[in-house]
Amino acid sequence: MWRGLPVLALAGLLVLGRAPAGRSAACEPVRIPLCKPLPWNMTKMPNHLHHSTQANAVLAMEQFEGLLGTNCSPDLLFFLCAMYAPICTIDFQHEPIKPCKSVCERARAGCEPVLIRYRHAWPESLACDELPLYDRGVCISPEAIVTAEGADFPMDSNNGNCRGAGI
Repeated sequence: MWRGLPVLALAGLLVLGRAPAGRSAACEPVRIPLCKPLPWNMTKMPNHLHHSTQANAVLAMEQFEGLLGTNCSPDLLFFLCAMYAPICTIDFQHEPIKPCKSVCERARAGCEPVLIRYRHAWPESLACDELPLYDRGVCISPEAIVTAEGADFPMDSNNGNCRGAGI
């Protein structure tokens, strides 16, 4: 009578164990203070470094505050936020967009000498090698951000087309 119970319990654990992994969280507003000034306001957790919450990501980012204060690279904040609070869009909800390899390399080139001066190494978790190239994959870089002060092509209310866009 009790022989089937361990099998049922094991099957239940396997099903329950997969439920959270199969569920994909939606985009959520960026709440990491360092990242709020950046040009995206939605992120997705877990991030590229496997932090399950933004609160965990904030704690992990604190180690870089001193390095950010040195202004060693204009790309460092963008790169860190792209890793810790990756941009999330409707089209890329399942897999958040990674920063481009070139952004990582520029941040590293500027900041690694500062780290070495204080006997630290560039973190392995922020290795540039695994990041996509701008022309060969989906990635984010400061150069790719387009900001709009106003409507470049205001919509024509008569026909729903954009005025000035040329046809």
